[in-house]
Amino acid sequence: MKIRMIMAAAGASVLLLSGTATAAATAYPIEDASVLTGNDLYGAGKLPAAGCAQRPSKGKTMASASKHVKAIVACLETTWGSYLKEANLPYVPVQFEFQDRIKNPCHHAARYPKSDVSYCGGRAWFDVQIRPDWLKSSSDLDIFAKLSAAYGHHVMNMVDIAEGYAALRHDTNVEAAEQYRRYGMQAKCLAGVTAKSVWSTLGYSSKDLGRMLDLMKVDADTQGKNSIYGKGSTIVSWAKRGYASGNPKSCNTWIASSGKVL
Repeated sequence: MKIRMIMAAAGASVLLLSGTATAAATAYPIEDASVLTGNDLYGAGKLPAAGCAQRPSKGKTMASASKHVKAIVACLETTWGSYLKEANLPYVPVQFEFQDRIKNPCHHAARYPKSDVSYCGGRAWFDVQIRPDWLKSSSDLDIFAKLSAAYGHHVMNMVDIAEGYAALRHDTNVEAAEQYRRYGMQAKCLAGVTAKSVWSTLGYSSKDLGRMLDLMKVDADTQGKNSIYGKGSTIVSWAKRGYASGNPKSCNTWIASSGKVL
């Protein structure tokens, strides 16, 4: 296992969309990438229901929001850590730091001045940007959505899906964009798997799930028609799929048809 630095989306959009064609490039869209299409994670079974302490109130202060984030991350670490160890898969605890503004985002271009979470694979690290939108909100669902998606990236990093994705080659911008969407949508699907495991123990309701999915859709759609992340409706469909199954096997975006990752 190699804990790998995952590029920021701003940088990814430059690198991914500037690939040069070579005779040895892989066939569209995915070929000879068993670490992606047949990863051992898919055979590990369902993520068990977690037994975490109910989350503390988010509150309206930086101190209370930080305490809330720590509790969510601790729960994700507990459920995924036990699961990966039981399956004899690699596990590396994630670390995190609170920042007023993320200076060097790794997973994507942090959307200042809004709150956000950036995952840095090279350090197995979350940079958590807490801004007034999280503090003023009456809901903590956006916090969970972003933390669980970031943890999805961490899981993919631990089991070498991140490394396999980074090794993919492409002939065209279209191929590169599709590969990037498959990677991001897998993280969102794993966020759904995570939610299924911890939803009840953290004290969330079925209505909260619908609200969180709506937030995920709006979040994606605000990026515009040409978003490299894909359509909000498609992203939500993968998150729903993960939640419905509770099993990482359902998150194998690498074998899905191109129409499923638009």
